Amino acid sequence: PKPKPKPNHNHIMRQAHPHTNRRRTHSRFSSSSSSPSILSLLLITRVPLVYVLLAVLVSFYIGISTSAIVISNTNDTAEDRTNRMNANIKRVDETRRLKLRVMECEREVAEFIEKELKCGEDVDGDDAEKSSNVHDLLEKDVRKLAAAKQGMARVNAEDFHSNLDYGYPADYNKQSEVLMLYVNAHAKPDGMDGENAAVEIIPKLSFEDSTKKCEALNVVTVQASEGKATCVALTGGYESFHVQRWMRSGQEEKNGESPVVNLKNPLRHVSRGMQRNGVDQFHPPNLVDIHKHWGPLRRYFESYDAVTAELKPLLSRIAINKTVIVMVCNMGQASLLMNFACSAKSRGLEVGNVLVFATDEETKRMAEGLGLTAFYDEQNFGDMPAQEAGSYGDKKFVAMMYAKVVCVQLVNMLGYDVLFQDVDIVWYKNPLDVFHDDTSELSDFDLLFQDDGARSIRYAPYSANSGFYYVRHNKRTRYLFTSLLYSSDLIAALHSHQQVLTAFITE
Repeated sequence: PKPKPKPNHNHIMRQAHPHTNRRRTHSRFSSSSSSPSILSLLLITRVPLVYVLLAVLVSFYIGISTSAIVISNTNDTAEDRTNRMNANIKRVDETRRLKLRVMECEREVAEFIEKELKCGEDVDGDDAEKSSNVHDLLEKDVRKLAAAKQGMARVNAEDFHSNLDYGYPADYNKQSEVLMLYVNAHAKPDGMDGENAAVEIIPKLSFEDSTKKCEALNVVTVQASEGKATCVALTGGYESFHVQRWMRSGQEEKNGESPVVNLKNPLRHVSRGMQRNGVDQFHPPNLVDIHKHWGPLRRYFESYDAVTAELKPLLSRIAINKTVIVMVCNMGQASLLMNFACSAKSRGLEVGNVLVFATDEETKRMAEGLGLTAFYDEQNFGDMPAQEAGSYGDKKFVAMMYAKVVCVQLVNMLGYDVLFQDVDIVWYKNPLDVFHDDTSELSDFDLLFQDDGARSIRYAPYSANSGFYYVRHNKRTRYLFTSLLYSSDLIAALHSHQQVLTAFITE
């Protein structure tokens, strides 16, 4: 004989219906009789606690009563045996009464369940008459549930992300599963169609099985953390590759309302950077930022031919495997650049393909004194501050952000891969060995960033840190960094080229 299956409360087994050849669904707790047992009804359907306690206590008392065995003693008198016989008869009568009470209790519970099921779904009159007992109603509800789950599947999150690496941080360990939704029957995995499909609330499949028939797959990530009452709606319509964001925030510009989220407000369309506290992290630049942006951009266009003519032979001389390591530095950061150069030399690491974009002549001479190749672009960097930034996001900080965009864009435009890093980073070994490994799974990516660590809305969804990243030259990255250069007014408004770069990468 085959071993009995282990109990699994999340699965529902099949059992042939006694009156038809059609297979029907039953709970594994159901008895073999045509009506469900009291335990089956209690487990499947929510019932008042008083019914549960009553059923358990009565059943327990019956078990004790019916298990009593009277052992006759041969030395007892006839009167003793008569008294014992009368007591046994009385006990049997009491047991019968208790059994009748249990049956009455089961009927009351069944009536309650039937009433709840009728309240929870619309049942036609004819169907209600055909459903002669609660079991039929339960079967009907289970069949509806089975039909609903036909378009869904569950996949282990680690299995999913190990097959589809699209660059997002690996935070799936907080959510153990991925929910798959199938738009139509053509995409459903085999075995999910028809009444004979295995009935499970939402079946769990491997990544391979769940995507076997998917010609295309749209991935939507949701941060399901506590304290965020976020809903997700999927609707048919014109194909979209953006998430439309709606929040219950007040309309400050129109009505002077507080932009802080309040459940009393209606849902309204907001930008991708709107937060619950009403702060928009992606506000557009003002006129001052736009006008300031035109000056540096004009100088860039006017000086482009002369700058690239001077830069080309320099890049050709120092590049290794068509790759240049780029850094930006002013005198305020000179000590950090010295630290990098000394650290690399102490470990015997090659720095011959490092190009320091100096924002002043003094920094250029200092970098060359350290044995590094340096380039000073007076046309674009002549107005750059010589001091280090006083704080994150101040004017000096924003000016250096623009310089970092220009240097990467120029080198990439001239056909080279770029490893950009801030001057406060040191190496333990040469990082280019990782980026130049054609057998690595990383070789398929156009951009590789260090993880910023912050999961703020500003850097969603990549959390890419612009202090250390690798850019492979191709038409996509060339257009990306040219677009970033053209948006320096947005960098000035948001005080971060990392934030703007993340938004451009997402698009």
